[in-house]
Amino acid sequence: MKILLNVMLVLNGLTELLASATLILGANGLSAAGTGAMWSMHYGFAALAIASVSVWAWSHRSNLAVMTTVIGTLLVFHAGLCLSLALAGDQVVGMAIHGITAVMCVVLFARRGRLSTS
Repeated sequence: MKILLNVMLVLNGLTELLASATLILGANGLSAAGTGAMWSMHYGFAALAIASVSVWAWSHRSNLAVMTTVIGTLLVFHAGLCLSLALAGDQVVGMAIHGITAVMCVVLFARRGRLSTS
């Protein structure tokens, strides 16, 4: 379970960091300043916040209370985005990545007792 947790945290961090950079620096990001069309940039900062969860949680991977909250939060985030992307139907790769991460979170949440060292 600890290896799956590490993989999920790294996948979450890298994927959302890339998404954040793409959204903030993309066509509707910083370059659209003053046009009222900066929604992409706003979502980029939300992606940056979700990416940072992996960094903040890394040193607490054996703390069951912390990881229950982290895994539950990431489960809701990734499952919601997978559903949203599926409904939009235009980002199959993103849907797959969020779907895989959501499944990892389901498994980790169901078996989170195995993450604790105490």
